[in-house]
Amino acid sequence: MDIETESFRWGLEHLSPTDSAWVELQEVLHSINREEIVKEKHRSFDEWRRGSIRTPRVGGQDLINGLIKSRLVELNWESQIFVLDLPKTEINKLETETFEPKEKKKSETKKVSYWTMDFKKGDIGVEVSFNNAGVLAQNLLRLSVMSESYLKKKEEKIRLGILITAQENLKKWSNMDSTVLTFETVKRVFPLINFNIPTPIVLVGLSSSTGGEVWEASQYFGHKSLDPYEKLSDVEREIWKKVIDSEKIL
Repeated sequence: MDIETESFRWGLEHLSPTDSAWVELQEVLHSINREEIVKEKHRSFDEWRRGSIRTPRVGGQDLINGLIKSRLVELNWESQIFVLDLPKTEINKLETETFEPKEKKKSETKKVSYWTMDFKKGDIGVEVSFNNAGVLAQNLLRLSVMSESYLKKKEEKIRLGILITAQENLKKWSNMDSTVLTFETVKRVFPLINFNIPTPIVLVGLSSSTGGEVWEASQYFGHKSLDPYEKLSDVEREIWKKVIDSEKIL
């Protein structure tokens, strides 16, 4: 896929074009193509038909995120790095902290994920944000903590952060949720908060194109959450069979 970049706090200026981690990350993003995303969606449809999952993935954000993660992990990038300097006992407390939801039923929620940066290699940290736009502040905080914390050893810290987002065209092509943060949104917001961001940031926007060629639309995307396959009528199953067979999967 094609990518577009923007620099904040001189993020790109802090990167050498030959920096191995930066080169590697760009190669990974460029290597992801329409066919692979469609293939992952097809796998999701198959899991749905087998009853392994309740409904196939609606948007493409989880599928693309999974492709990025699998490639980076294969290249020995660290994944899900905890950014707070806490002893194990305190981390365990975060994992099992409880809250009182609106429906007044006691529940548990994982807190650790709020404080984990997605990827790191050397002194470069990466956040992949296909989340709700409201998570932008949390993305930036995690990168800043990893860059600025006086509690961390030098080798644990990063010197700059990379924030990966979807461009509007990819968001539309893969039917991401309407609240998902986009490259265009961050470009509008960053200049307004630039003075409060201590860490050099490179913003990366992923596009629904390869080599400038725009991806053809896919019938795989555009549906809402579906009922379990076993609950569909014969007519509905036939309709979805035609949709699933509409893409040639190699």
